[in-house]
Amino acid sequence: MKKIKAEKKIPAIKVILPIAFVLIFTFLFTYLFLLPKRPSFSRLKNGKELNYILITVDTLRADRIHCYGFSMIDTPFMDLFASRGIKFEKCIAPTPLTLPSHTSIMTGMHPTFHGVRDNGGFLVSPELATLAEFFKEKDYQTSAFVAAYVLDSKWGLNQGFDYYFDRFDLSKYKSISLGNVQRRGDEVIDETITWLDQHKHEKFFTWVHLYDPHTPYEPPSPFKEKYPNRPYVGEIAYTDSQLGRLWNYLEENGLIDSTVLVFASDHGESLGEHRESTHGFFIYQEGIHVPLIFVTPFEKLHGISRTNVVSLVDIMPTLFEMDGIPIPPQVQGKSLVPLFFEEKESKKNFAYAESFYPRFHYGWSELKSIQEKRFKLIIAPELELYDLVNDPDERTNLVSTHPEETRRLVGIADQFIEESSQGSFELDYRHIDEEARQKLAALGYIGSFADPSSLEGKRLGDPKEKIVVFNQLSKAKEMMLKEEFEQATELINKIIEEDPDIIDAYFTLGNLYFKKREFENALKSFFQVLEKKPSDAFTVINIANSYMGLGEIDEAEKFVLSAIDSMPPDSQVYFILGNIKNLKKEYEEAIKYYQECMKLNPSSASAFNALGGIYVVQGNLDEAERYLHEALERNPKLRHLHYNLAQLFEKKGNLLRAADEYKIELDYIPHNFMASFNLSRAYRLLDEVEKEKFYLEKTLEINPYFPMSYFYLARIYLNRGEKYDEAVSLVKKGIELKPEKENLPMGYFLLADLYNRLGNQALSLEYARKGKQLAESKTRNR
Repeated sequence: MKKIKAEKKIPAIKVILPIAFVLIFTFLFTYLFLLPKRPSFSRLKNGKELNYILITVDTLRADRIHCYGFSMIDTPFMDLFASRGIKFEKCIAPTPLTLPSHTSIMTGMHPTFHGVRDNGGFLVSPELATLAEFFKEKDYQTSAFVAAYVLDSKWGLNQGFDYYFDRFDLSKYKSISLGNVQRRGDEVIDETITWLDQHKHEKFFTWVHLYDPHTPYEPPSPFKEKYPNRPYVGEIAYTDSQLGRLWNYLEENGLIDSTVLVFASDHGESLGEHRESTHGFFIYQEGIHVPLIFVTPFEKLHGISRTNVVSLVDIMPTLFEMDGIPIPPQVQGKSLVPLFFEEKESKKNFAYAESFYPRFHYGWSELKSIQEKRFKLIIAPELELYDLVNDPDERTNLVSTHPEETRRLVGIADQFIEESSQGSFELDYRHIDEEARQKLAALGYIGSFADPSSLEGKRLGDPKEKIVVFNQLSKAKEMMLKEEFEQATELINKIIEEDPDIIDAYFTLGNLYFKKREFENALKSFFQVLEKKPSDAFTVINIANSYMGLGEIDEAEKFVLSAIDSMPPDSQVYFILGNIKNLKKEYEEAIKYYQECMKLNPSSASAFNALGGIYVVQGNLDEAERYLHEALERNPKLRHLHYNLAQLFEKKGNLLRAADEYKIELDYIPHNFMASFNLSRAYRLLDEVEKEKFYLEKTLEINPYFPMSYFYLARIYLNRGEKYDEAVSLVKKGIELKPEKENLPMGYFLLADLYNRLGNQALSLEYARKGKQLAESKTRNR
């Protein structure tokens, strides 16, 4: 039957076919030549190659910019961006924390998938493909200029960048806080312009990160005078002036017409709203509503404003569509290019945000949110629903009056979290270098994370009820970093009285006592942490460090060995054991522990450096050089690395190279007095007395309690035949400081020589006799 029906239709088809062809041709002609063409970015480009500059201003809330409706500030260049681009009024950051939010920008993925959920304790997985890597594949020159340590290359966002300007070294900071591990905007823009000048004739993708609106709010003149009592606003105005420098450079070099500029922020700042002083804890609008503007060379796309709810994860796919790069299926954001031409709602017009900071640091509940144009749901122990149209300040919780809306958004949130988390990455900071991890604990990034296993099945504290405690603990940490120890101790003890389960409070108190060199009290606090969080590697290490501070090295070793079997393998525990054995000059045992550290963390620059240092002491110079160069490849700024290299070159007889390495060590770690003293020795051996004197005086400036500097400075005066009285005072000061017994004879012989020059033979003979007795005693005891 089917065959027959087909045969019967053949004549009719023969008649219709010519008519069909005419109709199809007419339609195609009308569509292609007569109807207005559907706008698209590729048509605007018309095959033109574009450069891309991504600007992220840290801690910049949208509603403090003039073009976003804030009248009490002048931001002429941010306003210029809006007038020459597409401004998104309702862009939401996926989290109010710097590293996780930038990871979302660079990967187009939510924290639920990329797994970077806090600063410091997380690494960007090398398996994640970044914006820079895609542009690099298309032969773009790629560069990044970051202004804060939280974006240092060690966290992994440098993937795909030919040049990554970070160069942060915690070793040079005697007092470490988030506030001082940053650089000002003018320095970032200086570096950016220098790089652009070298690559302006090539196509490039550049990321510029400015950190100035972050605490502490210290705008330079004239902005601090223009915005008195509003330093945060002053910082934004200053940042705008630096963006102006970048824009002017692009104009002066004819790059405006070939460059797309994306202007955004990673998160906002609470400024006391909802009782949060800064950011990271809550996910109310002041912390996650950020600017997003795409500035293009095309006049058709100038001065456009869109009210769609969008997310920072949308930046990556948008740039891909603009450049004609296929959007990978794993990218979770959506391209905003269609919204450049027409404002229309999509079926999935919502944004997700979260903060796991309360959970990781305090054992309280994390926060998650879903928001649409009107309603926003915050998932916490007590659900919160806000009408952003009628209640933009999020003051009235509508959960009880809008149960259906609440259930609907809970369903959307549950589905989104489940789908976006499939195959997600998890916390793993084991491959951060051991010295860096130790410094991060001092910064409060890691080491005090709540034990995840202890939180399972528990009803966790609601951050809304804990904000006062959080603010108090943050204040105590700031006091500690300013060395206001008594006030900080009092405040932390008060916090512990009110909430004895906050592990971070005990950990901070331990760090505080350690800084005060009250090692017994530090031990008590760290042992309290260990009771609440058994087998925590950082606590074990801090207990060992406290024992060593007391001079109880054997006790430190005994404790670590007793704990090591009850905890997951951790490279840093073996590293501290290696350090203990190194101190005890049990070098072969130290080598074994450092090698264990390297098995767990093959990229450990610290372990390579420590092994290289031991081989220098042992005289195994070939092995020493091999290990020190391995460390150099991994981290050229590592503490004591260039000191060990200098020692190596000294043993090889290359004093000039040794001097160069000591200088590099001092560049990175200005307070390393032994590097300065040894540099003076190198110059003494090179017979460059003025340089020797300069570095001896520098050593005294760094450490006035090191006796040998006084002896050798006096020796210079003695050899020159000048300032004998001053030289005598220097030697006596050195002797008062109780040098090691093997060095004490030098002091007495110097005094004998000086008093001989001064004509006091009695004192000269007395000190010569003392020096001789000590030297002979030293010889007998060998």
